[in-house]
Amino acid sequence: MEEEPMANLEALGSSNIWKYLGMTIVTNEQGKKGVKITTTDKFKQAHGSVHGGIIATVIDTAMGVAVNEAIGPDRYAVTVELKVNYLLPVVDSDIYAYAHLVKEGKRLFMGTVNVYDEDGKLVAIGSATFSMITRRKEQL
Repeated sequence: MEEEPMANLEALGSSNIWKYLGMTIVTNEQGKKGVKITTTDKFKQAHGSVHGGIIATVIDTAMGVAVNEAIGPDRYAVTVELKVNYLLPVVDSDIYAYAHLVKEGKRLFMGTVNVYDEDGKLVAIGSATFSMITRRKEQL
């Protein structure tokens, strides 16, 4: 019996980093899946805004959600490139990130990610490239 694509997303959400940071999969009004992180003081840098590394992690994770929706359970993907442009500081707001796949190749997936605060302001834009890896039989 083949797994549904959602099984890949459930596996992502069960990872230690997701649990540690409190990330969850969300769906926006257009039905697009993305990632939400509830920000706390532990995610803020010395000047009071959310640390850029947290925003970069949310971008990477949102791209992972998009890629895992597109691939089957016999493959997984890893990040090989990530770029972030920070547009506005995030101070007292949760963060939402949604990816758009630009290229779905045989080995590489490339996409862009928009990151919003809870007021819908665009706070960062990212792009990422993921490489596909086929699971060995013992990993299935």
